[in-house]
Amino acid sequence: MKAFKKLRLLSGVTGLLMAAAVSTAPAVASDTYRPLVLAYTESGHDVSEEAANVRERLEEANFQFLGEYPINDQRHVVVVTHNDLLAAAGSHDRAGYIAPIRVSVTSVNGEIQVSYNNLDYFGHAYRIEEPLDSVSSLLADTLGAEKEFGSEEGLTERELSRYRYSFGMERFHQPFELGSHGSYSEALTEVTSNLEAGLEGVTKVYRVEIPGQDTTIFGVAIREADGANEDAADLHHLDTVDVRGLRHTATVPIEVMVRGSDVEALSMRYRKALHFPDLNMLGDGSFMRLRRSPDAVEASLRVIAGYEEEEQFGFDDW
Repeated sequence: MKAFKKLRLLSGVTGLLMAAAVSTAPAVASDTYRPLVLAYTESGHDVSEEAANVRERLEEANFQFLGEYPINDQRHVVVVTHNDLLAAAGSHDRAGYIAPIRVSVTSVNGEIQVSYNNLDYFGHAYRIEEPLDSVSSLLADTLGAEKEFGSEEGLTERELSRYRYSFGMERFHQPFELGSHGSYSEALTEVTSNLEAGLEGVTKVYRVEIPGQDTTIFGVAIREADGANEDAADLHHLDTVDVRGLRHTATVPIEVMVRGSDVEALSMRYRKALHFPDLNMLGDGSFMRLRRSPDAVEASLRVIAGYEEEEQFGFDDW
């Protein structure tokens, strides 16, 4: 599939390393952002128990609970949103990706890490012009905000708005095009039905409608235990590249967007890199270890979207 073919066109390891070096040049501007916020750390708590505490605190602060994803005994994600964030999510036709706030509870060497996706970082990446300060401040007041992490140098607003990991890889406006149907209603019905059936090991974690638009975001879990291809599975991705001290568990679940009659998802080569901008292209724990995953994820999500190949006509069809 096209999502990973461009990587095969890059001229060998030298070209890949040169491109990665260009993309990771230090930023000149002083205002830089990182993908995740560490809220706090705890010891002596069960992951599921701490996740329940996190959900309770968020709901008491008027965040709307959307769903939760117990990835395994060590990783759990609670997903919420907020009315102010939903308003920003309706600001342009693909702004809906900003709607979910993913809060992770992760056990690492006997310590619990609670983290969440940095709204300022992703707001710039998803080209949101409305300020998100009020929601970011409420999150910090509710859960804490010890430090941003996920990139040593950080990325500037301009770098995020134009982000791609390296030459030939996708940007925000180049998603997986998963399927197209006769109407918004038909597209929703198709995706909902296939998620309920758990096709390709893909199931729904949450669903959120974007106000003022014919747009719905589904957060989906992809589990090998439910029948997913290993290369597509969330836990396989995390076990492969999420190996540093502060964990990036809040990168999942991934989003599927129904926008009008069309179904799309952010390209894995864009989305994964946006969440892990400092990862090397080659070596242990690198993107190359996931080289088969973009095709596998796209194939699985196309099944969920009800994708059908366009019919090819030959001379005999005229």
